[in-house]
Amino acid sequence: MNSTGQDATGRTYRGAGPQQRREERRARLVDAAVEVFGTSGYRSATVDKICAAAGLTKRYFYESFDGSEALLLAAYASVTDRLRESILRGADGGVDLDEKIRGALASFFETVADDPRISRIAFQEVLGVGPEVDDAYRSCTGSFVDAVLIVIDPEIDRTAVSDLHLRTLATGLVGAVLLIAQQWVLSDNHQPIESVIAGAHTIVMAVLSELV
Repeated sequence: MNSTGQDATGRTYRGAGPQQRREERRARLVDAAVEVFGTSGYRSATVDKICAAAGLTKRYFYESFDGSEALLLAAYASVTDRLRESILRGADGGVDLDEKIRGALASFFETVADDPRISRIAFQEVLGVGPEVDDAYRSCTGSFVDAVLIVIDPEIDRTAVSDLHLRTLATGLVGAVLLIAQQWVLSDNHQPIESVIAGAHTIVMAVLSELV
């Protein structure tokens, strides 16, 4: 082991192996992409700009990504993971379906409001990029449906609805809430967040109250 912490084969450096260092560089690039795509937009971004924001060279960009679209997919996954986690976090602790839905919606819209980069990437920058990004968008919508099902499944009468029908209902609710969020953001959030949450809550509960 030399003075920098790297052995003769180059397997470790300051306590981190090659794979860990590669993962750390990839995470820095994704963070930089969220910042750049979420502030100045995907279409105006360049690999050089992303690398500068990450403090890395192009060599390390192409170590993890084969181009800007691949990085957009990673940034999109990062921000939508945060939105999905906000739904589950907000619902946690609710004593009944109404409280869980209200908590999930509040947490979701607060996350959207707190970081404009998230909404720009999730609701604007991924639209019309290409088939692979479109596929990711559809897959992400499905993952939001899965999160909603986790929240509502224990609270509803499963004898009254089939799995397929329940998923169809959850898909419609996810679509409604995402559209509300998109339009709210595009209008520069002029409507108070409390009003947005209340409106979304009314729509969701109007459907789910029939299943309790």
